[in-house]
Amino acid sequence: MSVKRVQKENAGAKDGGSAKPSAIVLAGLRLFTQYGYRKTSIDDIAHAAQVAKRTVYLHFENKAAVFLAVLEYLGDQVRQRCAAAESAGGTAVDRLTGLLDAYFGMAFELFSKSEHMPELEETFSRLARARIGDLNIEYEDRLTRFLRSLQKAGAIGASPQGLTVEQIVHILVQAAEGAKHDPELRRDQKSFDRRLRELAILAAAAMKK
Repeated sequence: MSVKRVQKENAGAKDGGSAKPSAIVLAGLRLFTQYGYRKTSIDDIAHAAQVAKRTVYLHFENKAAVFLAVLEYLGDQVRQRCAAAESAGGTAVDRLTGLLDAYFGMAFELFSKSEHMPELEETFSRLARARIGDLNIEYEDRLTRFLRSLQKAGAIGASPQGLTVEQIVHILVQAAEGAKHDPELRRDQKSFDRRLRELAILAAAAMKK
């Protein structure tokens, strides 16, 4: 999901009270990925959002606050994409692939081609380590509940060789995170999407009835 696509999907869905903050957050997301955190200024964000600089400060204390709002926005996008994947049709592999894509696919689409990814990761860690940790826990819990729902429905079997569902989920998340940083996959969306599906296939096969 590109930033432009995110903007399009959110256009017209905002009421008068939220349109300006949303425009500022989306402008911040675009500029941070394009120019990095350090080189992006409040003036740049205001110009890109087509609002006055004082309007940015009316809603956000400083640039760090805009950055944290971007993180909150992305967290909401992950939740929406997870809900869509869970309710989608298709096989267990299809839906699990969708759940992996909801988190890692979105991050790949937005950040993989950014030259400033190392700086952005450092900034996320510096400004929002606890928030990211909470989001990761929330995501792993959601994956765990999903796999257990598949077990209850009889779509997959029990965990293999004494592994817990939580351990399988953690392995899946670590593998997907590793794929996101794989130099051979980093700039190839189709290859990355294929790797996520391969991980879903492996998990489903390991828990085959």
